Amino acid sequence: MLNRTMDIRFLISQDIDAYRDLRLHALRESPTAFASSFEQEAQYPLTAFAHRLHLDDDVNGVFGAFGDGDRLVGMLGFSRETRLKRAHVGALWSLYVLPEFRGQGVGARLLDGAIAHARQLSGLRQITLSVTAGNGAAGSLYRSRGFKSFGLARAASCLDGNYFDEEYLALHVGSSERLSRDQRHC
Repeated sequence: MLNRTMDIRFLISQDIDAYRDLRLHALRESPTAFASSFEQEAQYPLTAFAHRLHLDDDVNGVFGAFGDGDRLVGMLGFSRETRLKRAHVGALWSLYVLPEFRGQGVGARLLDGAIAHARQLSGLRQITLSVTAGNGAAGSLYRSRGFKSFGLARAASCLDGNYFDEEYLALHVGSSERLSRDQRHC
């Protein structure tokens, strides 16, 4: 059962060590779910992990799920495109929940928090993500929130001589009403 005291929020500077530990654990435990590898990221300095948190930014960052008191048990990254012609697009990346917390709604709460965050951003119209094809649990979660498939990259990643396809999904989050010139991002 989901811990009632589960807290979902953007990670802050005090969370950098916990984030690094969870990220490395995720890469080791679920290597096919990520484009990066444990061997590569274990060599990164702590500042590289801090950079991903976008500590001085209230739009981009990594959402954390805290359970069992203050323990970081899940994560999900969100970033908005910065290029003018793509500023209407956000991306989700690196959803991960510790195995002992799976099936308790933690991933759903992280995803719902990220979608709610995206919906309040002016001019954001869609969120994209990718998932390793065949990852049924993650794919089902995304589809349950309205994400639709728009592409498949064959042999997108390779691990130990095995190739894995990557499915691309998108969720329309923006209003269909026209924005004024001052509100437009494109």
